[in-house]
Amino acid sequence: MDLFTSVAWLTLSLTLLIWGANKFIDSASSIAGKLGISDFIIGLSVIALGTSFPEIFVGISSIVNNNEELALGTIVGSNISNVALIFGVSCIGYSSAINPSSKRNFIALGLSVIIAIYALSDLNISQLDSLLLLLVLIYFIYVMATQPNNQDQVIEVNNSAWLGLISLLVIGLVALVIGSNYAVIHGEKIALLMGVPKLIVGLTVLALGTSLPELAVTISALVKKKNQMVLGNIIGSNVLNIAVVMPILGLFSDQTYDVSIMTRDMVVMSVLTLVFVLIALSFNYKNISANIYRFLGVALVTGYVSYIVMLSGLL
Repeated sequence: MDLFTSVAWLTLSLTLLIWGANKFIDSASSIAGKLGISDFIIGLSVIALGTSFPEIFVGISSIVNNNEELALGTIVGSNISNVALIFGVSCIGYSSAINPSSKRNFIALGLSVIIAIYALSDLNISQLDSLLLLLVLIYFIYVMATQPNNQDQVIEVNNSAWLGLISLLVIGLVALVIGSNYAVIHGEKIALLMGVPKLIVGLTVLALGTSLPELAVTISALVKKKNQMVLGNIIGSNVLNIAVVMPILGLFSDQTYDVSIMTRDMVVMSVLTLVFVLIALSFNYKNISANIYRFLGVALVTGYVSYIVMLSGLL
């Protein structure tokens, strides 16, 4: 009965999540257009922050409940799913050209992964490691603030229209957070009822659960032909997951983590990040067939499924 109840709540949570994603992306895109802000920038900033809230909340909650390994597994697993599953899905659904992205947009992403590897080399996130990651966060904010904009036309909108758009943005964001939160809670209950270890729960159920906002936003963006928003969202979300949550763990905890997080999961995350950057930079070359991106998307999703199956074998 407990299992049936959790499955029912999980279904309701996913429904709320998808509804919230649609409202959120509609309002965010409208605000971007009226302010003359490109889809890429709005995805890199507002949507990336909004869809990273679940990981941030999991990190804070884990500190309070002395469950830091669960939080670290969640952010590493979430970054893996963001690239292998979510970017993979966006490549499969590739239907319109994505404008070339400046190489500097990937510097913060690369730095965050390199410092994360350095931080976990001794299986402990120190206060110095946290400071280095916070410096990456500051650089990322600078990149967002100085991002070149390809939409210069600002549309005049009256106050009531602004209020409506902002209200819709907030409602969508709240639905995203609530939906993802309950999806994680009941997904975790289902996993724990089956006797799954905490680290694996973080890397799989919680990681996928906290990535559901990104997945929902990605699918909605693809339907609406907002490919640039997808790219910005993945970059921003992966940087924020590392540069915000890991410093929280380092500053408020002295946890020593299991060696497998470094020898297995950080390796997977690093390789996938490199693959993501190479594919994203290839958008500079307009003569590459869409079928190649679809093939790469299938390969990424297949790789993610294989990774989850591999983790399941560790139960």
